[in-house]
Amino acid sequence: MLLASAWHLSCGGQSASSSGGAGGRSATGGGGGKDSLGRGTGGVGAGGAPAGVAGAGGGPVGGAGISGGPGGNGGAGGTTAGGRPSLDGAPIYTRVQRLTNEQWRRAVTDILRLDPPADPLQAVAATAGELAAFTNNEKLLVVNAEAESDFEAGSEAAAARATGSAEAIGRVYAGSDAAGFVRAFGRRAFRRPLTADEEQRYQGIHAMGESLYGPGFANGAALVIRAMLASPAFLYRSELGAAGAPLSGYEVAAKLSFWLLGTTPGDDLLDMAGAGGLDTVAGVEAAARGMLERPEAAAMMRDFHGQLYHLSRYAAVNPARASEGLQAEMADASARFFDAIFTRGESLRSIFVSSRFFVGPTLAPLYGVDPPRAGIEERTADVSRASYFTQVPFLLLNGASDGESDPIARGVALSNDVLCIEPATHTDVLPPLPALMPLQTNRARIEAATAACGPCHAAMINPLGFAFEGFDGLGRARDRDNGAAVDTRASYTFAEGTQAFADARALMTLLADSSDVQGCYAKRLASYALQRDLAETDRSLVTDLATGSRAQSLKEVIVSLARNPAFRIRAVGGP
Repeated sequence: MLLASAWHLSCGGQSASSSGGAGGRSATGGGGGKDSLGRGTGGVGAGGAPAGVAGAGGGPVGGAGISGGPGGNGGAGGTTAGGRPSLDGAPIYTRVQRLTNEQWRRAVTDILRLDPPADPLQAVAATAGELAAFTNNEKLLVVNAEAESDFEAGSEAAAARATGSAEAIGRVYAGSDAAGFVRAFGRRAFRRPLTADEEQRYQGIHAMGESLYGPGFANGAALVIRAMLASPAFLYRSELGAAGAPLSGYEVAAKLSFWLLGTTPGDDLLDMAGAGGLDTVAGVEAAARGMLERPEAAAMMRDFHGQLYHLSRYAAVNPARASEGLQAEMADASARFFDAIFTRGESLRSIFVSSRFFVGPTLAPLYGVDPPRAGIEERTADVSRASYFTQVPFLLLNGASDGESDPIARGVALSNDVLCIEPATHTDVLPPLPALMPLQTNRARIEAATAACGPCHAAMINPLGFAFEGFDGLGRARDRDNGAAVDTRASYTFAEGTQAFADARALMTLLADSSDVQGCYAKRLASYALQRDLAETDRSLVTDLATGSRAQSLKEVIVSLARNPAFRIRAVGGP
C-alpha cells in the first residue's frame, strides 16, 4: 500500500521513496529552530542541504509522490508566532535577471510580431525544488553552455522568420532605412531607447549583414535581430540603480510587464515610461490595473497558482488510479477554479469557502453527479465540498493507491502549501504501516502508528489530514470506513489560538480567516512577483499584503504589491 510511503516521509524515513507522500514532498531536516508546531527556521535537510538554501527550511526535494508525481518544493519555510511566515531565505538581489524560457519566447513573439508564436527553446527549463519554490526565481536562471547554444539557435530561427518575407519584415518595421529600424526595433528589444553608441554599432551590423548576405534591407535587418536577441540587454531584465534608489521608468515597465503579462512591455508602456508616467506610485498603480484586466494577467496567475499548488502533478498520477483523460480533466478543472477567483475579483478567502467546482465526464462519477453534455462545466457543490481542497482533484492526488484516504499526505500538503509550515522529521528508520484490523478505521491506524512520532503528527499533520476522512482515496464522499463510522473531528493551533473543527468544511472556514494562511499566501505571491527568496527585510511587505488579503480581491492585493517600495525600489543588500 502506497500510504505506507507517505508515513515514512512524514516521519522522516531516510530514503526518497518513489511513492513518497503528499505528492513527493520531502521531510525537512532535524535540528532547526522550529518549535513543536514546526514554526521558525529549519535545520539541515535530510539530504544534507544547509538551512536557508531552499528558502527557509533547507529541505531537499521529495520523492515521486503517492501518485508517482514529481518531487516537491524544498525549503517551504516555517511560520513564526502570530501568523508571521518565516522570511529566512537567501536572496541574491541580482541586478540582471535572466528571462525565463517562456518569457523569452513571448518577448520574441511580441517584438517581432510573429504569428504563429516563436518556437519554444529546447533547453530544459528551470524547475522548482531545492533552491527555490518558483521556476522564475533568480537562483535558477543561469546561462550554461546548453542555454547559450539554445538562445543562439532560437535567435537565428526567429530572425529568419521575421525577415523571410516582405510581409513579415513589414510587421516589424514599416520603413526600409537602417537607422530607423535600429532605433525602433532596438527600443522594443532592449525595453529602453538605445544610446547613441548602440545605434551606431547596430547600424554597422546592419551594413555587415548586407555585405555578408547580399544587398537588401532584410539581410541587414536579420543580422541586427540576431545580434540584439543575443545581447544581454534583451536576455536580462536589469535593475542598475544604486541600492535604495527608485527603479527607472523603463525598469519598472519591464518588471511590471514580465510579472503581470509574462512578456516584454509594449510600445504604449514604453511611451508611458519615457514620459515619466511610471515615476510615481499613482502611475505604477494605473499601469498595473490596466494589465490586470488583460487575459495575459489571468494566464500569469494561472501559472502562479499552478506552481503554488502543484497542479502539474496531476499529469503524473499513476494511470492505475487515473486515466490520462482524468489526469487532464483534474488539472483543467483545478486551473479553472483558480482562474475564476482571480478574474471575477474574488479574494483569497474564496479558495477555502467557494462552492464552485468544475466537472467533466471523467470527474462526474467521482462527485456522484451527472456528467455535462460536453467539455467541462461549472457547478455548485454541496456544503461538504466548499473550497479547492475538498474537491476530487486535490483529494485524489493526495490519496492512497488502493482507494484508501491518506491523511498524512493531505495534512502535509496543507501544512506546506497553505500554512508555510514544513514539518520537522525523525531520523530513525520507521516500520511500515500495519494492515487494517476488522472495523479499524484508517484514522485509528494512523493515530496508533504515529503516536511515538512526537508533536508534529499529533499537533500538526494528523489534525489537518483527519478533517478529510469523509473522502476516500479517490475523493469520493463517504461516511463509513472499513465498516465503522468515519471521524473527522480534530483541533489545530493557529496564530489566533487552538480551534476545534468538526470536518473539512469547518477546517476550511478556519483557514479562510487565519492570519497564518494570509501570511503564507502573501509570502508566496511576493516571492513569485519579485523572483527571489524573501528575507526578514521584506517583513513589512508581507505584513501589508497579508492584511490586505483579509478583505481585498486578489487583484487589489497585486496592486498593493506593485505600489509597495519593495517592488519599485532597488533592494538594499545586493551586489
